[in-house]
Amino acid sequence: MTREREIEILMLDRCTKSEAEKHLKNGSTVFEGDDFEKFFDDYMKEWSIEEDDIEEYRKMITDKIPARDWGIVEDNGKTYYIMYVL
Repeated sequence: MTREREIEILMLDRCTKSEAEKHLKNGSTVFEGDDFEKFFDDYMKEWSIEEDDIEEYRKMITDKIPARDWGIVEDNGKTYYIMYVL
């Protein structure tokens, strides 16, 4: 995904262009929904997410409710998950 597309997605999550650029510079990440869902368990292990907290992340997928410091954008039939670094 290009940086321009990541900026567009962040802007769809109510960021201004300058805010989107700043978030990306600070390390925020935009995940394509299919990839995030496919590798969900791997991400949870890699990030050392406690078993009790994994349910909050699962709700992002099943109920489209963002976890704390996350965003969800749907655009052109695709879902994107945004992990914000604040």
